[in-house]
Amino acid sequence: MKISCQYFPYKNIQRIEDIISATVFLLLIKTNVIMERRRHLSREEMLRAVGMIEAGSRQRTVALALNTSQSVISRLWTRYRSTGTVAERHGGLYRCTTRRQDRYIQILTRRAPTITAMMLAVRLHHSSGNLISDQTVRNRLHEVNLHSRRPLRVPPIAMHNRRIRYQWALEHRNWAEEQWRFVCFSDESRFGMRPDTRRIRHWRTPGRQQRLKSCQEVHPYSGGTIMVWAGIWIGGRTELIWIRGNLNAQIYAETIVSDVIVPLQVQIGPLFQLMHDNARPHTARVVRQTLAAANINVLPWPAQSPDLNPIEHAWDMLQRRALPNTEGIQSQEDLFLLLQRTWAAIPQRDLDELILSMPNRCSCVVSVRGRNTDY
Repeated sequence: MKISCQYFPYKNIQRIEDIISATVFLLLIKTNVIMERRRHLSREEMLRAVGMIEAGSRQRTVALALNTSQSVISRLWTRYRSTGTVAERHGGLYRCTTRRQDRYIQILTRRAPTITAMMLAVRLHHSSGNLISDQTVRNRLHEVNLHSRRPLRVPPIAMHNRRIRYQWALEHRNWAEEQWRFVCFSDESRFGMRPDTRRIRHWRTPGRQQRLKSCQEVHPYSGGTIMVWAGIWIGGRTELIWIRGNLNAQIYAETIVSDVIVPLQVQIGPLFQLMHDNARPHTARVVRQTLAAANINVLPWPAQSPDLNPIEHAWDMLQRRALPNTEGIQSQEDLFLLLQRTWAAIPQRDLDELILSMPNRCSCVVSVRGRNTDY
């Protein structure tokens, strides 16, 4: 029987072990035992191969004994020496950072939450010499549930006002619904004919041309704005009042306090309380005198506390509902009529729930010791 040399794996036979292995190989071919070399080994076979190599066998001998190619055994031995295990790692590269480096990245991120992934990679390279990509940094942070998010936009609160907010929340967090029922929360807000709320999204296909076709036109000064005033309480609301021009103390005292708030006190009863913030038109002498002459109680209000005022969320409701209908608005009068219709269409139940959230708002302020809350 003639056997082609291409099936014979040994050209230079130098050891008796090679001669025996070659003889066994030829016999197996003759008896058709070896039909095709295997490319994958079981875990038991991998451990057996490593044991044979550690005992002194050559890779070619081990490959012949396991009916596989020498390249499979070579990769197995290389993997075992580099990782200490025979397990295969499917897909990707080996982990390029150590546990200590991962911990270093996490500590830097928690100490400076605004640091970027690229800056973290540079800091790690300077400290350890390990050069990694910014995506690797993100992957390490995602493993410990740290993700990049846009922060809440909140006003700054002075230390003195934090203490006042904390004390006010302590005093009012246990108020019952009957006590909040007679409080009228009031405020002013400004709306534009072309508001830029940054909430509009556009479905499009990728590409520069499609990106240019899906531009959003942003009008300067929102295309013209108007200021409106309103008040809400449990079970009712005032109509929207259009404040033409700039709001000052005289206009507030004549247009709002005398024409709206005084008749409202008669309607609600002697337990009526007015809530307005500490803006200059609200705290001016002429306004305080007008309120005192009408025997209207004003709820003391801490400064820099828009998160405690539920009417701020009512303004957000109004803007969200009115925004889809601003396309045909051509004048300030049209805008005010739209706001009036939208304001009247808001369910009273939604406004009542905003006021009923006051205990939770106060509890949140207490829990953060007067700092900003997620309201």
